[in-house]
Formats: sequence, C-alpha cells, structure tokens
Amino acid sequence: MVPILLSSYLIAVAFVVADIREGEEPNKISFEENAHSFIPSELKNAVENLDIENSLQEVENIAISAEKSRKEGILPTEYADELHNRMVVILEVITEQLKDKINAYRFLNSKGVDRIITPIIGINHDPLRKQLLILIKTLFNVAPITTNALIPISVVDKLLDIFENDDNLALKAHALDIMYVWLPNNPVIQARVMKLKGLESFYNQISKLDITVIHTLVDLFNKILAEHVRARKTQTQRNKEDYEMMQIYQMIGLIERMSTPQVCNGLLNILEALMSFKNDHIQISPLIFELVKNTKPFCLKMYKGNVKAIDLFEKLYKFVSNWHNRDLMVSIGLNITEVITVIEDFAINLKEHENRDEF
Repeated sequence: MVPILLSSYLIAVAFVVADIREGEEPNKISFEENAHSFIPSELKNAVENLDIENSLQEVENIAISAEKSRKEGILPTEYADELHNRMVVILEVITEQLKDKINAYRFLNSKGVDRIITPIIGINHDPLRKQLLILIKTLFNVAPITTNALIPISVVDKLLDIFENDDNLALKAHALDIMYVWLPNNPVIQARVMKLKGLESFYNQISKLDITVIHTLVDLFNKILAEHVRARKTQTQRNKEDYEMMQIYQMIGLIERMSTPQVCNGLLNILEALMSFKNDHIQISPLIFELVKNTKPFCLKMYKGNVKAIDLFEKLYKFVSNWHNRDLMVSIGLNITEVITVIEDFAINLKEHENRDEF
C-alpha cells in the first residue's frame, strides 16, 4: 500500500515540478525523491529567472495538482501542505517582481487576479494565505487604480472572514491593511462590507488586536466617516455618476448607524483600548482625538448616564487640562484649544446628566 501511495505522489509531483522551460538543463529545480522534502532556496533561485507569465503558470499547475489530490484523496495532508509551501516560495518571488510597476501591470494584464488570487485566497494554509495577502497589498500599493478595477468584489468577503474569524493576528493585520487602501472613496466595496458584516465585526475584534492594528482600524474608520459626512453634505450632483454614488452612500447608512447604541458603545470600547490610565498616565494621540471629535455629534447624548463613558472622559479632561501635559500635546501636533473644548464638552455634559440623576 505504501509503495503505491508513494508512486501516486511522485507522479503528481512530477507533473507539478517538470522543468519550467523547455530546453532547460535537467534538475534546474532540485526536487528530492524523498516525498517529505524540498529545498525552498533552490526552488526560489530557479523561479527568480522566470518572467511573470511562467511564474503564474507554475503556481497554477501546483494549485491544480494540490486541489486534485485533495478532492480525490490521492495524497495525505502533509503532501498537500508541501505543494502549498512550494506555491509560497513562488509567490514570494512574484511579490518581489511586482514592486516594479511594469511587472505589476504584466501580472494584471496576464489575468493574474483570476488565475491565482481568486482560487488561492480560500485555501486554508496560513503561510500561503499570508503570502497571497502580501502580494495583494503590493498590487494595491504599486498599481491601485488598475488593481481596484480588476480585483473581484468577492475578495473582500474573504478578507472580512479572515479579519473576523482567523486567530492568526498577522493574517488579520494583512487583511486590514488591504481594506485600508481598498475601502476609502470606494462606496461600492463599503456597501458590500456593511451588508455582510456592518461595523460590529470590526469593533468586536478590538480585544484580539495589538495596538498597531487598532490604530490602523481607527484611522480607516476616521477616513471613511469623514468621507460619508462630506458626501452627505454635498447637495449638487453634477452628473448621473454623482447621483448614483450619493444613492450608494445613503444606502450604506453609516451616518444613521453612528447614533445607535451598538456603534457608540463599540467606539467607546475602542477609545478605552487605545488609552491607558495606569498611574494617571494616559496615552493620547491625534488619532485618538480625531475619533473623539468624530464621535461627539453622534454619541454625546448616547453616553449620558454611561458610567464607563463618564469615567473615561473625566480622566481624559483632567489630563488635557493639566498644563504640565501641554508640551506633550503640542509635540504630537494637537491643537490644545480644540482638544480641551471638545473633551470638556463631553465631561461637562456627561457629568451634568449624572448630577441631575442624583438630584
């Protein structure tokens, strides 16, 4: 039984790892006959000499072989993992190549999105998903307009699933990084996100994220909220496209959602996570103040009577009104007058409500 299984494996691998180009010297890529091993460095050295098209073909071949073996039960899981690891090595090389804008456009023109991104992003193999997410980030950084035009909207479904359900913090961070560049000024993708998950899936992850990822999430939220406020204030639509965009913003309903208890409480939890009150020391940054300022028109009334909000803003006001902290606030670019005015408004209004209740 074992010899038969090993033979099947070697046949499958032989198909995947045939010489990359016709006429290439034998064993240009070194694949050991031992089914449990391959040499990433030798594979990488060989693949680095390929152009984008041949690299794409190699990934496709391996992906087809791995999927066929999975469906037909030809190879054990560890062999499928080895095929996936081979794909990782080739994707690393492609990702480096994509940093050159010419190669990025070659990848996109060769239908690289349809050939490898769409089929691979659903494969449950962490190193492979991580490298694919890095590749997508590279495409958005190098050729954002073309990537946005060609990448299917269904990819955001996978990103949301990774961000919400995956325990791997690195994968969450990469998925969020992609959404950070993809979602702003893209109401069609935003509408998809809101329809599938709403805001809850984002702020419910706060306890699972590190501070860097939380900052990225808050910055993304601030950008999109400002975008919606601008869009809803604009009364004139110059053409049919403007009108349709306005309709999408209204359909998303972010402004309406902002005044709900779920969203306001979620934002309060984010503020609490961003700030430290240990030994009366508070971490404050322009990003935190921007979130406080954006929250005020929607959540000030909602926070009245909320013990956590009263305590948080009282401590925050005590910090910003202390002249010993003013040099620090100036050094990080905060407008002291604006900061004190906004936070004082929170502290006084929430405290007044508490005092009226006591009376």
